[in-house]
Amino acid sequence: MNNKDIWIFLFLSGMLCFNWPFLEIFAESLPLYFFLAWPGFILIMILLSTRKSADHDPDVDV
Repeated sequence: MNNKDIWIFLFLSGMLCFNWPFLEIFAESLPLYFFLAWPGFILIMILLSTRKSADHDPDVDV
């Protein structure tokens, strides 16, 4: 998967995880789900963005 495919996959999985049918599964513990899933997606985005920027660092000689 290239960089664009990963971001599209992350966007679509976020839409799925925070959409009504999937939220109905966690109806009893919805606040806990939001407090765990939302920072999880943010952490994944941070890890992906720093990994890609570290891979393409022009100052590093190979």
